[in-house]
Amino acid sequence: MSTHRYFDAICVVVLALTLLITVLFMNGEAYGIQVIVDEDAEAYGHAVPFTENDKNGTWDTSRATQITLNGDEVSVFGGGAYAFDGNVMITGKGKYVISGTLADGSVIVDADSSAKIWIMLDGVDITCSTGACFDVEQADKVFLSLAEGSENRLTTLGFSAENLTAGMDGAVFSRDDLTINGTGSLTVTAGEESGIVCNDELIFTGGTVTVDAAADALHVNDNLRIMEAKLNLKAGDDGISLTGLESELYWASGTLTATASGDGINAENNIRILDGSLTLEAGDDGISAGGVTGTLEISGGSVQITAADKGISSESTVTMTGGTVEIDAEDDGLSAVGLFRMEDGALTITSRDDGIHSDTAVEIAGGTLRIPSCYEGIEAVTIDVSGGEITIEPEDDGLNANGGVNSFGGGGFGGFGGRPGGMQGGPGTGMPGQSAEGENDGFEPPMMPKGNENERPERPMMPDEDGNASSEMPATGGAEEQREPGTDAAAGETPERLMQETASTETTDGTETWIHVSGGSITVVNSVARDADGLDSNGDIIISGGVVRVSLTNSGSNSALDYASESGGKMEISGGEVIACGSYAMAEGFDSSSSQCSILYNIKRGAPAGTTVALEDSEGNIILSYEVPCSFSSVAISCPEMQIGETYLVAIGDSVEEITLDSVSASFGDAQSEGFGGPMNWGHMRFRPESEQNGSDPTESEEADSGE
Repeated sequence: MSTHRYFDAICVVVLALTLLITVLFMNGEAYGIQVIVDEDAEAYGHAVPFTENDKNGTWDTSRATQITLNGDEVSVFGGGAYAFDGNVMITGKGKYVISGTLADGSVIVDADSSAKIWIMLDGVDITCSTGACFDVEQADKVFLSLAEGSENRLTTLGFSAENLTAGMDGAVFSRDDLTINGTGSLTVTAGEESGIVCNDELIFTGGTVTVDAAADALHVNDNLRIMEAKLNLKAGDDGISLTGLESELYWASGTLTATASGDGINAENNIRILDGSLTLEAGDDGISAGGVTGTLEISGGSVQITAADKGISSESTVTMTGGTVEIDAEDDGLSAVGLFRMEDGALTITSRDDGIHSDTAVEIAGGTLRIPSCYEGIEAVTIDVSGGEITIEPEDDGLNANGGVNSFGGGGFGGFGGRPGGMQGGPGTGMPGQSAEGENDGFEPPMMPKGNENERPERPMMPDEDGNASSEMPATGGAEEQREPGTDAAAGETPERLMQETASTETTDGTETWIHVSGGSITVVNSVARDADGLDSNGDIIISGGVVRVSLTNSGSNSALDYASESGGKMEISGGEVIACGSYAMAEGFDSSSSQCSILYNIKRGAPAGTTVALEDSEGNIILSYEVPCSFSSVAISCPEMQIGETYLVAIGDSVEEITLDSVSASFGDAQSEGFGGPMNWGHMRFRPESEQNGSDPTESEEADSGE
């Protein structure tokens, strides 16, 4: 009986202790108990990207096993390692120092799966003709340290069929976590396959590592984390390749110089660049971020990319919150399936196609974006600019919210069907020709034809690139699926029919498309195009703040502002400053639904490049001005100071006209007529006398109208 009584008591005590230990284990930190964890254990979820062991490349070697290589012989002093068939076998946990030359062999780590192994290379030169020079078959984690001042070389000439079958494909090959640190140097050469391959996590925290590989320079199936290391990579394929679907490239600091026949960096998931310096020269994409959930984040450092394809390509989103990025690409400078957002930093793009392209949205909230050369500047379904400084010099559109629709969306044929507040080149309307310098060729617009409204009207006359009147239809505002230059519309395609084919303000799946500007500054200068737009939207253009400056040449159907007026779009302004100059042939002004006043000023006799446009109050005080880089014959002006009922002076070079705003969206200039929509208002610009230019009383002398 007593035995059973004691047994029951013991069981109660054991149960109570078990519960107590469980509670302490689960809530120990709350009770002030320090939890001891092994951050280097493979099973441990990293709380920090780099552990203390990762960063310590100068650990104590006094009790380490010493391994000396001497041609075909290997000497081992200490435990945990032995020589076998010309190779170094390391089977025990602990620390090892290796020095000397091995003519044809490998250092092979094959230890317990829980073993942590430190190996220091101190002047090592290893060549292997059949596989990896450094091979980690099993361990929990291996730390490969480069001794201070040491130069180390690992050269693989080729791989045996047996090793390739086993999955070995790198001169440095690891099936488990591998860290490379220290202050010495390591040169890895792979005559076949890749340079450094890690099937688990690879970390660099120091040293100078040079890799020359037939395939990838670095190939990692898990995370790649880098700080304070210097990497020089030359690759027959990708410079850096991350294939893990949940992997991450985490670049904290250090330098990278990579020359690759494939991508400079190719990652299936996340890329995060916090600091450091990266220089990439790629035969394909500079940086390719794959995976539908992965992201590319640049928050600091310097990135320079030269790419034969895209500079940066992402299957998901790209964000830039700092740093400096310079891209020179044969295709798009930056291309993302998802959102591109820029909040800070400096981004410079030279591209032979789009500067920035997104299949969805582009958001610029800060930083400096410069695109000195491209086909189109920024292209996306939606474009939002709330801050930053943007300068674009495109061959086609500056900003294009294309909505993913056909070429007749947005830009369309300029204004068939009517464009609120702007010029409406309808059927039968003739357009006077202009040269690039703004000279009038003497062609006068015909009167609107009368008669049977069902008869097909003549094709409107448009200025060609030399300023001569041409019966050819202008190319449409859309960037995709345009007709070849110089071709006519198909037989039977009247302007009305073409207008029926234009896109709506939504994409085919119902998604809206727009350009919204609420802050920052946008400057678009295009000195080469004759069928381009500064801001082009297949839906709306909404401006509520910021500064917009557009300069397109007075040639062809260049339109400073172009939106889908013919298909329900709108162009409204409620804040900010706008001076947008281009050709009056397809010019559009802001809608009358705007809450801020605007002027569309069109002149038959164009102004040459370098002409200053200014808006002055009735006393001659300059409200805003812009020295326009290209020739022009149309200018859209708007700023918060403009009010209905007030009188202003519009100065274009030495010519000036006094106007009184009688509506929110007003049109003036000698190219305004019934034929172009809106009330007849030819304007009366006069030459500003020298006395008036110098501030004298403007009533002292007046000149005749310059157009007479």
